[in-house]
Amino acid sequence: MSQPTLGLAPAIAAYIAAANAGDTSAVIHCFAEDANVFDEGEHQVGTAAIVRWMEETGRRYQPKVQVLDVQHRTGKVLVRNLISGSFPGSPLELRYTFRLNETGKISRLDISL
Repeated sequence: MSQPTLGLAPAIAAYIAAANAGDTSAVIHCFAEDANVFDEGEHQVGTAAIVRWMEETGRRYQPKVQVLDVQHRTGKVLVRNLISGSFPGSPLELRYTFRLNETGKISRLDISL
């Protein structure tokens, strides 16, 4: 069986590993300083806001990410995930759409159904 995470850029793989470990301190190394995250109708800008979002999400849901599929599109990396945690409907399949900057850091993450 293939491992979908092998097709991920280092910053994306590190973000998913950090999210699963609840290691919000590692996020600063994955995201660009001015990165954007869109999740649950909210918009986070900058690493400090993204760290706060991850801490709050971790406290509320204890999410675990299992990568199901990775697709590379022009300027985007689409990652289909199975997310489990303490939320209604768990586990839930979500799509993460990543954009990377010229240095390979995550500049944008959109999380959607």
